[in-house]
Amino acid sequence: MMGILRRVATVWRTREPGGRAGTDGGIRRLRGHRGGASAVEFALLAAPFLALLGVVAESGVVAIEQQTLDIAVDRSVRQLRTGAFQDGADGSDPSQRLRKLVCAGPSALFPCADLRLDVSRTASFSASQPAEPFDKTTKTWTTGFGTRFECPQGGDTVTVRVAVPVMRLFQMLDFTGRIMSDKSQLLVTTEIFRAEDYEPKPC
Repeated sequence: MMGILRRVATVWRTREPGGRAGTDGGIRRLRGHRGGASAVEFALLAAPFLALLGVVAESGVVAIEQQTLDIAVDRSVRQLRTGAFQDGADGSDPSQRLRKLVCAGPSALFPCADLRLDVSRTASFSASQPAEPFDKTTKTWTTGFGTRFECPQGGDTVTVRVAVPVMRLFQMLDFTGRIMSDKSQLLVTTEIFRAEDYEPKPC
């Protein structure tokens, strides 16, 4: 920018008394001067480029968080499937015990403090209906989600649904339709399985 200003001052000083520029070449040289063009072009392109990088990076982080949630839930529900979870009953809230299992391990990259889960059991796969954690009208949690825990018994068809919100700055690449009112995105994973035929026991 300083180079452009100096060139303008030079042309101004060479103006003839009649008001015309001393030479047409000075005007042409000024018009052809490219100093500062790169800075202007960078300023125009940098913002959308950096925004695109941010979107891609954040989408990658969210994908990793979703994958780790899926793995953690799959690892935890094995204990419900085999009855090991019931064998470890200690009188505490079974929902909180299962929540701790999901959050255990180095792969828990999601915010466990906000995690909610719903466990229900039915007689068949056709009767299973996973609870919806997201209310599209209010853009928040569905009322009552995270309060149901039906202790599985041998031979039951069990549905476990786990949801946790993760913060997002960009929502352009969201295809879940679960962006909450505070701009976080709700990650959801569901496991539907048939429990082994173990003897009835409390959780």
